[in-house]
Amino acid sequence: MTQMEDRIDYVDAETEDKIYEAMRDKFWYPVAYSDELTDTPQGFVLYGKKMVVVRLGGQPVVFDDQCLHKGTALSLGVVVDDCLRCPYHGWTYDATGAVARIPAREELSPHVNVKLPSYPTCEVSGLVYTCLGDPIYPPPSVPMFDDPSYQFLHLDIYEWDCSMARRLENYFDFSHFPWVHDGLLGDSNQPRVDDYDVERVGGELRFVAGPFPEFTDNVKNAPTADSGGEPIFGAIKRYRVFVPNAMQLNSSAGEHEDYVLWVCLAPVGPHRTRCFTYQGRNYGLDHGEEFMAFAQLVTDQDRPIVESQMPCQVPISLPEEMFVKGADLALLQYRRWLLELAGLRG
Repeated sequence: MTQMEDRIDYVDAETEDKIYEAMRDKFWYPVAYSDELTDTPQGFVLYGKKMVVVRLGGQPVVFDDQCLHKGTALSLGVVVDDCLRCPYHGWTYDATGAVARIPAREELSPHVNVKLPSYPTCEVSGLVYTCLGDPIYPPPSVPMFDDPSYQFLHLDIYEWDCSMARRLENYFDFSHFPWVHDGLLGDSNQPRVDDYDVERVGGELRFVAGPFPEFTDNVKNAPTADSGGEPIFGAIKRYRVFVPNAMQLNSSAGEHEDYVLWVCLAPVGPHRTRCFTYQGRNYGLDHGEEFMAFAQLVTDQDRPIVESQMPCQVPISLPEEMFVKGADLALLQYRRWLLELAGLRG
């Protein structure tokens, strides 16, 4: 008989709201890929708030996406002389959010003492971040991102109809590999998940799991096939989960080949999540398009499954959810940490 971990105590809808809101001001959230952020404004939504990110003077800035004059979206504007200009009446804002110009009455410009609401920004490991409060941990950093022996490429930004935590859990829900990714990253004839350990280090959960049976007739595991290996390869997966919204996975693809998945998430709202995904590797550097197609395929396989999960707001263990002993240890530790962050568990 399958052993189950004890369920976390019942959590009602009001408590789910507390967990979602508790994440709001405590963490950095991604808003753009560094290589795609220019002096063309990009609008986005974070925790239901419409915002805009743009480079002014080469540096990223984030404002509310609403002109102080008549409420027009500044993401429709343009950058002129390192200032962001509203498309409606030409009101222009500098990098601090101060009004730099009112074209209809130039003489008033120096006397307007209000500013656009602005938010802290930083750039780390290929992503631009902002925060809505005082983060308790620094933004995630992936050391090999700046290693010249690795190549990192990213998918387009995409949004799923699920909570942020549901999306993140999908990456280290080991039991799904043989079923959702059968014939690729798993084998339904070998569904067992061996025991592994999970440790907390700063704001991270770290764990090493496997070997997991993966097939070698794909670009990710091609080195094993090219060296005359078996059609199924036992991949070791090393995880750093940056609570609550990011993950670095290093998955072996051969004796020396390292495949990296670098993911960071931001909640559009309680039921919708914005996703940033890099894949990197220290091999197959001439096959970037194939690797991106591989990453997209895996993503597309997961989407209908994750978007179907209920409840979708926050993956707290309601009575209908259970944890398989050993196999779901990382999921259990992640959920417990969310409860602690929300002040709902000692």
